[in-house]
Amino acid sequence: MEALLYHRPNRELHTLGSLHVVNFFHGIRADITKSALRDVAIELCLKSITEPSPHPELFDLLVRFFTGLDCAETVNTAADNMNAAFLLLWRFIGGYCEHTGFGIDAQNCKDSGVDSRIVKLISAESAAGAYNGYSMNDCVNATEQLLRYCRRHFDIRAAFNSMEFIRGLGSSPQ
Repeated sequence: MEALLYHRPNRELHTLGSLHVVNFFHGIRADITKSALRDVAIELCLKSITEPSPHPELFDLLVRFFTGLDCAETVNTAADNMNAAFLLLWRFIGGYCEHTGFGIDAQNCKDSGVDSRIVKLISAESAAGAYNGYSMNDCVNATEQLLRYCRRHFDIRAAFNSMEFIRGLGSSPQ
């Protein structure tokens, strides 16, 4: 969103001149799986950010994730592009953890509870083809591992509602 706000000193009431949506992320909104992956990222932010201060680096990370997901091919649960969409989410979660001081350490991945293959994919510069063979259920399980890691370190007590929907996508007939 882009807003034009007229701020007048010594006044309690300010004027909103205009408000425009800068990016609709149509590619995400048009694909139910991409929308579900986006919701996981948003839910992670909502459940873990407790300070009402601005977080520009996390905002930039979220925008990069949305942009990548928006530009990714339409998700097809039988193809590599589904895995690529999940990889974008995993890299967002990894970056989010790192920015907030709880980075997932590839050397101690057994301690983190996250599959070492996923940790390596998150940190690799290029993962082209490295995730071949991951089924939808594999991707869902890997995402749940990452979210368990987040719940433990961010003291998130409630379950991720968005994962219920993604689990349903994984169990639906293909």
